[in-house]
Amino acid sequence: MLSVKCKKMAQFIYLFDERDLSRIKKNGIKKSKYNAFDGVYLFPQTENYEVNHQWMRELKRRNSLNMLAARIRIPDDTPVLIGKYNSEHIEVTAAKAIGIAREHEDPLGLEVIALRKIEPKEIISFYKPPKVTGWRYYPAAKGVKPCGCEYCQRGEPYSKRIKLEYENT
Repeated sequence: MLSVKCKKMAQFIYLFDERDLSRIKKNGIKKSKYNAFDGVYLFPQTENYEVNHQWMRELKRRNSLNMLAARIRIPDDTPVLIGKYNSEHIEVTAAKAIGIAREHEDPLGLEVIALRKIEPKEIISFYKPPKVTGWRYYPAAKGVKPCGCEYCQRGEPYSKRIKLEYENT
C-alpha cells in the first residue's frame, strides 16, 4: 500500500465587500497596506458563529458594505500574527493560531494576520453570512460611554449629539 503524505491545512474566514468578489476570485486576496500590519486580516474558523464573524459589525459600521465571507485554507506551518485589536501580536504558525482562538478565554477582538497574499486556489468557498453579529467600537464597549472628541466621532452615527454631551461635561 502506498502512503501519501497529506499536507494539513488551517481554515480561516475572510470578510469583504461583495463588490470585490470577482477580483478576489481571479487574483486572490492581496495584503493590506493601510492597516497597522502589512498582511491579510483573517479569523480562524471555529465552532462558534459569533466568534468567527465578530468583525462583521465593525466593518459594516465603517463602510456600510454588503458583506461576504470567504473560507480559506492555508498550510498549517504558514507564519501568521495573532493578537487582540490594537494590542501586541505574536508570530505563530497558522495551526497554532487556530488553537489559540479556540482555547482563548475571551476571543472577541482577536485577529490573525497572514503575512502574505492569499492565492485564489487557497479560497475554498464564498458565502453570505446570514446575519450581522459582533461588537461595535471595540469588544468591551457595551455600557461604556463613547469618547466625544473630534477624532473619535468623525462621521459616526449620532456624533453631533455625542460631541455636544462631551463638550458640556
